[in-house]
Amino acid sequence: MAMRFLSAVDLPCHPCMAMVILPLLLLLLVPLAAAETWPFCGESGNYKSNSTYEANLRHLSSTLPKKAASSTTLFATDTVGNVPNTIFALALCRGDSNASACEGCLVTAFQDGQEHCTSNKDATVYYNSNPCMLRFSNQNFLATNVNDNILVIVSLDMFINISTRADSFRFLLFTLLNNTAQSAANSSRRFITSRLDVSSLPTLYCLMQCTPDLTADDCAACFQPYSQITLKYMDGRKGGRLLGTRCSMRYEIYPFFQGDPMLSLVSELPPMNNTMPPVTLYPPPQSQPQSPDAAPPPPKAQATTQELHGRNSHRRALWIIAVVAPLLSIFLCVIFFIIWMRRQRKGTEIIHDQAATNRPEEDALVWRLEEKSSEFTLFDFSEILQATHNFSKENRLGQGGFGPVYKGQLPDGIEIAVKRLASHSRQGFTEFKNEVELIAKLQHSNLVKLMGCCIQGEEKLLVYEYLPNKSLDFFIFGMHSVVQHYFGSRFVHTIKCTL
Repeated sequence: MAMRFLSAVDLPCHPCMAMVILPLLLLLLVPLAAAETWPFCGESGNYKSNSTYEANLRHLSSTLPKKAASSTTLFATDTVGNVPNTIFALALCRGDSNASACEGCLVTAFQDGQEHCTSNKDATVYYNSNPCMLRFSNQNFLATNVNDNILVIVSLDMFINISTRADSFRFLLFTLLNNTAQSAANSSRRFITSRLDVSSLPTLYCLMQCTPDLTADDCAACFQPYSQITLKYMDGRKGGRLLGTRCSMRYEIYPFFQGDPMLSLVSELPPMNNTMPPVTLYPPPQSQPQSPDAAPPPPKAQATTQELHGRNSHRRALWIIAVVAPLLSIFLCVIFFIIWMRRQRKGTEIIHDQAATNRPEEDALVWRLEEKSSEFTLFDFSEILQATHNFSKENRLGQGGFGPVYKGQLPDGIEIAVKRLASHSRQGFTEFKNEVELIAKLQHSNLVKLMGCCIQGEEKLLVYEYLPNKSLDFFIFGMHSVVQHYFGSRFVHTIKCTL
């Protein structure tokens, strides 16, 4: 026995939602359709397009709805085609429906069954408001009374009076289901609606129905597991439904069916000693049909607004979550991206501000050096690039604490050593300024000569004469000192050696 469990807010979901857009939020204000489809797709194989099976199914969809609608019980079965393309079908409309509504529902059910169970040879279709039920299959399920494909639908709302003992509500629900099931099994149409009035609690309404081809015993046997399933999944809930191919049940705290209840029950809350309170049964009103040949009464619109409101409010809440959650995620991503961009921009502005702050000091430094020494040259950055072959690796002498040192050659053939200070370093400019001013004061024929500098934007370069014959500290301390005088942790002005 196949059984599926759903909550009352379960909604059909499109298999691939690629994008959520803002106008969808407006659709949440529109009430959703009441006749929501709940299909069961079997596993007995698929039929091909334009096949004999599809032709038999098309023929069945045009005849079975009319056959059921013309029946006083709103029920019909049929078998169409020969093996292996035989189709067995069963159609049942709710007992409080009428012929035209029944036919229209079953026509739609055939369409929904083929749409939701595409090319499937076995399909069962239920609806949210369960106005009708349809099953067609290539298996002969009509030969048995098995109640297949049970759908369990549970309301999310708990019972109103939370202070009431749980066992009290269980007893009341059991009383309602037991008496309604007995009455439905003993009725000629295998259909009954009921009402249970309890002091200090909301009234309970119930509907039970079997397929009319079942005997009274078969109908009672079909309902037998429903009490256990109801108490297991719907304990304390305001409402719930059990839909099967042979029998169905529904209860709510509001009148969801058409017309007056056919069975009225009056009960009291069980006392603490768990003794059974009296239950009074009232016979169904005389206005209800009592014989199988009697036509069902015309439907009356009664309390359908409350039913739709309760259903739609849950669906709307789920839609809001499904739509707002992706939009909120996108909004947060945009906010984080803007914050990140602002931080990046702010960091760049700080660097530019530091450069702008340094620029007056740089200009003042150059003017002082040019005033003090006519031999001091302010090189253009393009000259240094050409001299060092664009700071090539082949011309690199080494790496110091504040930047690399490159060998270069000026257009007039003079070889130079260029110290390139690291960019974006406030400390680098301070050391740069101190070294230039210090070495400019210490110019001597026996000291490495500072020929000039270059200041252009973030580039700060010191231009020394190149020492082809090394220096005195090379012969005293070794090769390490040749590089140390150019780019050590402190700027050291080395004595020339002409040995």
